[in-house]
Amino acid sequence: MILNITPNQLKTLTFFFVFALFSLSQETQAQTRVYANAATISNASHVDNPANAYDGNLATFANVKTNSGLLGLGAYNGYIELQFPSTLPANTTSYVKIQTEDDLLNALLGGSLGGLLADVLGLVLTGSQEFTVQARNGSTIIVQGDSQDGGEFATDQLTIVTDPNGDYFIRVTPTAAYDRIRIINRSGVSLLGLGVEKDMFVYDAYYVENPANCGTAAFTSYSGSGLTLDLLDLGGAGVQNPEFAIDSDESTFSTLSMGVVGVGSSIEQTVYFEGESISSDEFTMQIRLAQTLLDANVINSISVQSYNGATLVQDVSLSTLLTLNLLSLNGGEITSIPLTPGAPIDRITLTFESVIGLSVSQNLDFFGVVRTAARPEITDPDTLDAQGCEGSTIDLFADTDVANELRWYDAEEDGNLLATVASGDPFTTPTLMTDVTYYVAAARIGCPEESLRIAVDVTVNSVATPTGDAAQSFCSYGGATVGDLIVNESNVVFYDADTAGNQYLDTDALTDGTVYYAAIQDAVTGCESATRFAITVTLDDLCDVTLNVKVLLQGALYGTGTAIMRDDLRTQGLIPVNQPYDDSMDARFTHVGGGSETTTNTIINTNAGTSDAIVDWIFIEIRDTPTNVFKTVSALLQRDGDVIASDGGPLVVSGLPETFYISVKHRNHFGAMGLNALTVLNSEVTIDFTTIDDADLYSLSGFTGSNAMVTVNSVKALYSGNANYDDHVKYDGAANDRQVLASQVLNHELNTNQVLNFSSATGYLSGDVNMDGKVLYDGAGNERVIIQNIILTYPLNTNGLSNYNGMVEQIPQ
Repeated sequence: MILNITPNQLKTLTFFFVFALFSLSQETQAQTRVYANAATISNASHVDNPANAYDGNLATFANVKTNSGLLGLGAYNGYIELQFPSTLPANTTSYVKIQTEDDLLNALLGGSLGGLLADVLGLVLTGSQEFTVQARNGSTIIVQGDSQDGGEFATDQLTIVTDPNGDYFIRVTPTAAYDRIRIINRSGVSLLGLGVEKDMFVYDAYYVENPANCGTAAFTSYSGSGLTLDLLDLGGAGVQNPEFAIDSDESTFSTLSMGVVGVGSSIEQTVYFEGESISSDEFTMQIRLAQTLLDANVINSISVQSYNGATLVQDVSLSTLLTLNLLSLNGGEITSIPLTPGAPIDRITLTFESVIGLSVSQNLDFFGVVRTAARPEITDPDTLDAQGCEGSTIDLFADTDVANELRWYDAEEDGNLLATVASGDPFTTPTLMTDVTYYVAAARIGCPEESLRIAVDVTVNSVATPTGDAAQSFCSYGGATVGDLIVNESNVVFYDADTAGNQYLDTDALTDGTVYYAAIQDAVTGCESATRFAITVTLDDLCDVTLNVKVLLQGALYGTGTAIMRDDLRTQGLIPVNQPYDDSMDARFTHVGGGSETTTNTIINTNAGTSDAIVDWIFIEIRDTPTNVFKTVSALLQRDGDVIASDGGPLVVSGLPETFYISVKHRNHFGAMGLNALTVLNSEVTIDFTTIDDADLYSLSGFTGSNAMVTVNSVKALYSGNANYDDHVKYDGAANDRQVLASQVLNHELNTNQVLNFSSATGYLSGDVNMDGKVLYDGAGNERVIIQNIILTYPLNTNGLSNYNGMVEQIPQ
């Protein structure tokens, strides 16, 4: 016998391997297929390899044969009856994979159009090969279908369906219990007496005991009404490539077509799932329409029906689905449309009715239906109004059934899968840099199909980067803390790393060479700068220190009766704007790092009439040891004894060690120095020579602190009378100060007669020991007598000698 293999049979063989892989994939989804496990055949010669039809392998088959007999002799119809392990309840669906030698199944796939389609294919259902399918309970026939009557395979109980590979199955759903299915291969009347044999391949029969969790449709069929043979054959009506709607390939589709018919007709395609869905399942249908059809409002002629067995669960128009889901169709674009039947279903039908009077081709591209878990819900308030900080991540939450998982994406379709998490678990976003939308879908665990994605918008709050000096220096002994770091903005916090890291407290001590990273912290959102500003800290051993020095001059206190000095030099405009001290006066006034200080007449006269008015320049020495001058500075002295900087502000001296001694000197007064080293605290030191204890004044060997300063008006002051700038005050003897007075009076430019009793020797002169703006050698209040009295009253001049030579400045030279 020669076996004739039709194109469809060849296609079946080609896809055996593919289908086996598909079956294996289905099994991994926890689905249980229960196969028939026994068979009864008509005759051993009528059926080849009958065991292949109940071996649980959809790639092997039994060959059920029929023969028309020759001139009335040898004719037979073969059958195989496949029995299940137990009786199946009514309305249980089972499937039998078959293939006929003639192309009957292709026609019967069209349901009620089967007879017309057979004519289009060039065969008749009552042709050369026919078959019968019976669902039985024992010997009782529960339901029967004969191929020559195409309508019998267009019912809820019997249907011919195809799978994604284009293989054919009989879908059987009897309304009563059954335990077996008989398939009879028959010769049609056109072959009677011709001795022709026809083959029919029966692979296996099975039912699904535990439906797959995953939701790709397993089978499809189609049907129609109001169509004629001419419309199918010439007008292009019908369904082309129906299996493309269930092949899981997003690029392929079936086409439901009415051609250009102008009569009331419809075409429908049904997709079948192996087993029922659950009530919460959602289905996503994908279709595409031309813009011309949309312009003709064709969406009102499209509807979707959901069934569970013979029960219609939902019938809804496309326009309603679009409205419910806030969707719109765009011509030529694929649109995903969600369906929520709200009850278990096992199949969905897409129905397309013709629009009468429309003269364009009425085609609908159908990409298929996928069953998925219901779309996730967003209930977390922080996710509903998601706010993130630039440069950070946030957690987003969604909810789904515990049997599902959540898949987070960066696009509404396709895109990148960012994370898969369980319901209620957080999805931690990538680092946020700008406003972004994430999308979440629900899927049953282990299944590729997933729901439509829900958008979650994230607003990203950006905070500027701080600005300032990238290198900042502080005093190593000043107790500098993080709070002392300077930036131009407020609400700044500091970290030990450019990202993440540990935050410092404002009270944390700064360390040398450390980089501190500043970020602005928004007071409203709590967000911080995504980019931090780096500040490198250097701790200097020599620092800026504010010197709080107070000292009084004996000469400026004459006649005051108080602790407030006179400012005669200022009122007479005699104070120079450039500091007056240098080593040409005496080595005692040698500058170290100072000497360029200047002021202005405005500063000198700023506080006129108050206790802060300027009296004169003062010379300050900073010594790192009692005998070594480390730095000097010339400053301004106020009437109350306060020393200020030449610019009128606090006296800040740079480059000073943590501990040092301070001495103060004046051009015609002795200087004084503290006995004890001062320690910088909070970037400043304080010494008040007006109230200092004698024990705290430095004194040379053989002297005491009581010899260093004079008490005037109950306060201590520097001794006056040192007109020649040296370290002695002398009335008689070599290098005495009285001679300076005589010289300055006799040589004054206005003393043309060079007389010692000249009374108008005014100026900024060292002989002006009482600081009234002029030098008097003779006459009332003259400086000569003042110097003599200073000598005579000096505590160590116990004999009251005018030529006493032991009055010495108590500062080491």
